[in-house]
Amino acid sequence: MDWSRTKTILILAFLTLNLFLGYQVYLSKLQHGVESESAQSTQWEIENYLSKQNITIKMDIPQETPLLNYLYVEYVTSATFEQEELADQQIVVDNTVLESRLEKPIPIRDFKSPKDVLHQLYNTIKFADQYKEDVNWSLSAPIYWQTHDGLPMFVAPLELHIADGFIRGYKQTYLLVKNQGSGRKIITAYTALRSLIEKEVIKSGESIDSISLGYYGFKYDAEIQVLAPVWRFQHGNKVEYMNGFTGTMERPLDKKGMVE
Repeated sequence: MDWSRTKTILILAFLTLNLFLGYQVYLSKLQHGVESESAQSTQWEIENYLSKQNITIKMDIPQETPLLNYLYVEYVTSATFEQEELADQQIVVDNTVLESRLEKPIPIRDFKSPKDVLHQLYNTIKFADQYKEDVNWSLSAPIYWQTHDGLPMFVAPLELHIADGFIRGYKQTYLLVKNQGSGRKIITAYTALRSLIEKEVIKSGESIDSISLGYYGFKYDAEIQVLAPVWRFQHGNKVEYMNGFTGTMERPLDKKGMVE
């Protein structure tokens, strides 16, 4: 065997591999630079347009674009709720919504945060530790959302009934996450916002009260439901959900859980 020739071939192969890998790294950095420049351009365009149209935003626009999944979930039904022991409560279950009136109302003492209020209910409300307060939470609108990996599922609310300094009851929807799809990068909040502006869903002179990332989906007649990652925009008394993958609008549900 000609070891000298073999050695030369191996060295050339190694150099070729290094060149190929170096080129791949270059392309990756170039693509990242283009995407970053495009994102900055979109951000500038949106901020400029908002200023011209006198549209105000009451918070910083979120910057994150994480890898998220479609969620396959199942609503906990009346049969499951009724199997749970909920002491000192008068319970009414309407399909997937549990409504409770506390026989011993709980006083709100040393109130510091929405978490403090919810923590008082850990021994009263099942799965209470899986809920997180809404971005616009207040004592007059004490709403929490069930979370998955830290993100709210906007179809699974927990709403407290507070009156005269006491928690007197609550309404709860709870989901079981059965499965999830493969991770994909979502669109930016700027991209979703631009779509709403271009469609004139958000109009001149309006104020955007909150922008938050979570999950949402239509409720239909099937055991397993599908929730998509969404950007949720609250402006005035309206709420818009923008699909985090497709950038299309999702229609919200009404108070009865029906599609508007």
